[in-house]
Amino acid sequence: MTAFFGNRNRRRRSLIGALAVVLALAVGYVGIHLYQRLVNNTVVAYFPAANALYSGDRVQIMGVRVGSVDKIEPVGDKMKVTFHYANKYSVPANASAVIVNPTLVASRSIELQPPYQGGPVMADNAVIPIERTQVPTEWDQLRDSVANIISKLGPTPQQPKGPFGDVIESFANGLAGKGKQINTTFDSVSRSLTALNERRGDFFAVVHSLALFVNALHKDDKQFVALNTNLAQFTDRLTGSDQDLANAIQQFDALLTTLRPFLVKNREVLAADVNNLAEVTTTLVQPEPLNGLETALHVLPTLETNLNEIYHPSHGAVMSIPAIPNFANPMQFICSMIQAGSRLGYQESAELCAQYLAPILDAIKFNYLPFGLNLFSTAETLPKEVAYSEPRLQPPNGYKDTTVPGIWVPDTPLSHRNTQPGWVVAPGMQGTQVGPITAGLLTPESLAELMGGPDIAPPQSGLQTPPGPPNAYDEYPVVPPIGLHAPQVPIPAPPPGPGVIPGPVAPTPAPGPAGAPLPAEAGS
Repeated sequence: MTAFFGNRNRRRRSLIGALAVVLALAVGYVGIHLYQRLVNNTVVAYFPAANALYSGDRVQIMGVRVGSVDKIEPVGDKMKVTFHYANKYSVPANASAVIVNPTLVASRSIELQPPYQGGPVMADNAVIPIERTQVPTEWDQLRDSVANIISKLGPTPQQPKGPFGDVIESFANGLAGKGKQINTTFDSVSRSLTALNERRGDFFAVVHSLALFVNALHKDDKQFVALNTNLAQFTDRLTGSDQDLANAIQQFDALLTTLRPFLVKNREVLAADVNNLAEVTTTLVQPEPLNGLETALHVLPTLETNLNEIYHPSHGAVMSIPAIPNFANPMQFICSMIQAGSRLGYQESAELCAQYLAPILDAIKFNYLPFGLNLFSTAETLPKEVAYSEPRLQPPNGYKDTTVPGIWVPDTPLSHRNTQPGWVVAPGMQGTQVGPITAGLLTPESLAELMGGPDIAPPQSGLQTPPGPPNAYDEYPVVPPIGLHAPQVPIPAPPPGPGVIPGPVAPTPAPGPAGAPLPAEAGS
């Protein structure tokens, strides 16, 4: 009984040991494959052929082994090769796979190229298509190609000497009896090469200069293209205007024919004029006149600019502010003049000037004079240039606009500031609010219209609008200067202002019946 249980325990221990060994081998196998998957990248590449390539062959980058071939299998008319490489090596995402054979009998390997220099890398399970794979030329193909070339260059029944023999024979026939000439040619070539060798420094300097010139042309290629385009346009225009150019040359020839007798007749007068011009130019180039001319050319543009800035065309006025720059610091200005005029004791003179005149000169310093100039101003807009959105808003004869559309003031020589009473309003102004000063200047009828009463009768002021510049109040232009064509009349009206719809103006609706009087009116 004891022996039975002992044998049973031994078998159990043996079974457990065997299971442990199998489990350890399975864990090791799985661990090895898992480790290889973690440290390797698997790639599939398609080749036209895979001769002499076997599983386990090297996968390398720049000759260094980084992996090996796993599996080779045919897929239609191409070969599918699965290989892996250590993922610690970076391979470009668009890398190519090339089968290389170092010797005829050595095993082949797969070369991944080009080497990685930055950018995206090839991922695991990537596929390299057949367009990015290459295979070496087989020895049999090379041998057959060489044999084919030799057979075609060899003799044939139609060409016993063969193409190569015919070429040699033709060459020999062409050189027969020309040994001296060939010798002379080689001698000349030798002397030329010797001369080039002796002057190689100058020769290479010329080549270097040409290289610099070509590089400069390459850098400025856009400018040369533009120049070529401009020249092409110029020649095209000359081609289109060749008759005009011929006419101009003929006219110039006729002018020379007329000018020649004139020059012969007035030779002495022209010579005298040229001599006088020479005297004038000689005088101008002397130091003192030349200095004055340079000063004038330096000052006159600034003076002209200042004079131009005085006129303000937007206001039709001439305005200026006189300025004396030296009086920004009068003590320095006056005391420096006193110091410059005192040859002896100039320093003492300047100190005395600053001591006694400082209170006065400091009191009169200024940047600009306390007054300006406004010589005249003109109207900025002529009456004919004003476009009214409604005809009822246009003032009648003898009245002019105010700042409120539809309220008019008598147009008299004394109404410049619009303080003269007798203001009237346009039809349809009921409900318009005005200030107390304006209300005091309106006529009673106009004020009643603003408060809701009926439209006032058209004003008959008996006043006449003062005459303005020519063509200020009508649409007909004045007579143009001699030599210019008169414009079309009548001149079209100016375009409407912003926000105004062009076209005829809708008639103003008639005012409704007057309502009950206001409390203020009832009280009055």
